[in-house]
Amino acid sequence: MLASIIAFAALGTAPANSPTPGSTNDPGIGDTSSGGQGQDVDGIKCDTGEQLAYHVHAHLLILLDGKPQTVSSKIGIPGGPLLQKCIYWLHTHDTSGIIHIESPTKRTYTLGQFFDIWGQPLNRIDVATHPVPGAGLTVFVDGVQYDGDPRDIEFKAHTQVVLELGQVGPPPSFTFPGGL
Repeated sequence: MLASIIAFAALGTAPANSPTPGSTNDPGIGDTSSGGQGQDVDGIKCDTGEQLAYHVHAHLLILLDGKPQTVSSKIGIPGGPLLQKCIYWLHTHDTSGIIHIESPTKRTYTLGQFFDIWGQPLNRIDVATHPVPGAGLTVFVDGVQYDGDPRDIEFKAHTQVVLELGQVGPPPSFTFPGGL
């Protein structure tokens, strides 16, 4: 009985919706009820294990008036670490902002697909749970300003995406850990 209570406390009852936009710097758990729950999302499957035929990593940093915002852990891993149902080809393991692209085939994957799996908006009005302030959204890819639709940004090995909401400064670079 005690083990059941501990498990219930650790896991909660079900995937929670993320907080209301702007209420916190943490968009909540990656396993949102509006995101991928095991069904195909934008043609991306959720398999029982990681697929490693195509295995690269990208990094996402969200800044709100210069302050880093959390990219949730376990995005694309419905059920979380203890009751994992499956794992999407695009996912996170922690809050570092590292996006794992692990697919059975090499193909194009985008930031928009990642946000769809996360169940969060990505547009010029809202980024995850954050409304874009009047100063706007500035996007950088690998340190260069990107003026296109942020949903269309393609992930390649070590792509660095910085979404600056409001105040804009030089985009910080990210050093990938060894082995990634």
